Amino acid sequence: MSARILVIEDDAAFLAMLCEALVSRGYAPCGVGSAEEGLSRAKAESFDLVLTDVMLPGMDGLEGLSRLKEASPRADVIVMTGYATREKALEAIKLGAYDFFAKPFSLAEMEVVIRRALERRELKDELNRLKSALAAGNEPTIVGQSPVMRAVVDMVRRVAPLDSTVLITGESGAGKEVVADAIHALSKRAGAPFIKVNCAAIPENLLESELFGHEKGAFTGAVALKKGKFELAQNGTIMLDEIGDMPLFLQPKLLRAVEQKQIERVGGTRPIDIDIRIVAATNQDLQTLVAEKKFRADLFYRLSVAAIPLPPLRDRKEDLPLLVGHFLERINPRVGVNLRGVSREGMQLLYDCDWPGNVRQLANVLERAAIVSSGDVLTAADIHRALDGSTRQVAVTDTADTVSDTTGNLRDTLQDMERNMIVAALKKTGGVQKDAARLLGVSPKNLWNKIQKHGIGTADYAVSTAPTA
Repeated sequence: MSARILVIEDDAAFLAMLCEALVSRGYAPCGVGSAEEGLSRAKAESFDLVLTDVMLPGMDGLEGLSRLKEASPRADVIVMTGYATREKALEAIKLGAYDFFAKPFSLAEMEVVIRRALERRELKDELNRLKSALAAGNEPTIVGQSPVMRAVVDMVRRVAPLDSTVLITGESGAGKEVVADAIHALSKRAGAPFIKVNCAAIPENLLESELFGHEKGAFTGAVALKKGKFELAQNGTIMLDEIGDMPLFLQPKLLRAVEQKQIERVGGTRPIDIDIRIVAATNQDLQTLVAEKKFRADLFYRLSVAAIPLPPLRDRKEDLPLLVGHFLERINPRVGVNLRGVSREGMQLLYDCDWPGNVRQLANVLERAAIVSSGDVLTAADIHRALDGSTRQVAVTDTADTVSDTTGNLRDTLQDMERNMIVAALKKTGGVQKDAARLLGVSPKNLWNKIQKHGIGTADYAVSTAPTA
């Protein structure tokens, strides 16, 4: 991807020549004629490097240097100066400029200085990323040695170095965010921002502004310019979770961002170029949504250039010992215990569960068991008590009749299972959808959509009471 360079120079002829030379060398320059205009562009867009003259009308280069660094902190600043103003160039170095060269200068000299500055920035980004990862101990780890998970890991390694859009599919709690973390961490954008957005958790009337930003005065309450998540992710990665819940009216704007690498703020009048990678995730069947005219077909095809389906935990139970060990390592310091593992009987209970909440539910069950445990090994009693508070117990009982001796259309069978699980959760929570959503591991909005899809009414989950004499 081409480095974006902001060039601030009041000599229009020299500015045009300089920008033309940068384009011929594979860079993407943006030329402006004053420090004020340069500062405005730096606030609105993301740049990898700034070239600025120190002798400018109005606010000169030195006066704007600190403000430029504040507006574009990741971009190094290189100053250009005539021989008579070398002292100003040295002063600029003291104020934080990376380097300078004196006019007239050769284009070969310019290219060396620019390349050195960009390489330095890449090294700084990589060092900061590694330091942060080591300090936090949170390098993304995809846990599993089952054949289906080895296929997932292999796909992640294949697509991570590319810039292709990725669609991660799988049930709630299956680990889609972990896979997205790994893709970003293994990509060439690893040192840049990684912005995550849950499309189902943001009200529809706010989602457009959250994603694309807004101009000052665009609507009531827009008292200042606001950059959206796409701009904040510049040069990095954005994860659009629960993409199936994105409203239809916003999907054309997202398609433009994917295809043309451009966005437009709410109330804006000009397109803004973006250089980001998009990773989308969903627990819904987007092809079904396309058939139902609830999701654009062209957007679906653009998002699923590289598709990574995640298996549910019930289909990879051979990974349970690895997952248990992984989660206990994290739980021990958090809960203040020193658990070595799970007893044989306790593990059998874990194997016997179908885990509708997948890996997330397993982690919650183990933490709940760790809190009530009194030894250094989780016993069957500990696991049983933890499972009693889990939605799995409801789901096993209420879906058993549905899946036994079932033949016919798989999609219809899965739809029936989903409906029965929702009804069971609503019964358990007395019809409180927020609590039922928590038990099922989905957002309240997602649950409401599923209730409408399955036509579930109050009568379906009302708890009957025996008549009193």
